[in-house]
Amino acid sequence: MLSPKITLKVLLGQSEFSAEGFLGTDTRTPEEIMAEDLNTIQTLGTTKEKTAGILREIYVKAERAMGNAVKLSEKISATHQEACGRIPSPFPNDGTFQKGQASISGFADGQTIIITPLSIHLIEKYGFFQGKGSLYRIDPQTVVALGELKL
Repeated sequence: MLSPKITLKVLLGQSEFSAEGFLGTDTRTPEEIMAEDLNTIQTLGTTKEKTAGILREIYVKAERAMGNAVKLSEKISATHQEACGRIPSPFPNDGTFQKGQASISGFADGQTIIITPLSIHLIEKYGFFQGKGSLYRIDPQTVVALGELKL
């Protein structure tokens, strides 16, 4: 349980570790973001754990390709960019996570999704897909659609 003086908004906001923070330009509270995203994936018939599993599978495939693009479908691909170091979770006593990211691109709407080990963890443990406007926001509906590609 968080101290009454420490709120999720403070933990997930801008910091020396996360630069712009995890909330982006979203005006909702972290609790509202998580509730809405969890409701979305439940409505789509899945769980936060399965959703994180889809992202983990894509991340590992991209990482193993060592910088080469991995085709996920006719138009969608993922590419891993390695980075040194670790980043702490914004949640207390939650550990640190390897830096590096996999970018998924080729969507019809031009979006790019960036997956990190930390973002996978935040989805799996908390159902936190990050706030709208965050560079690392992962749209739950898009992830469920990626899972339907039979990776």
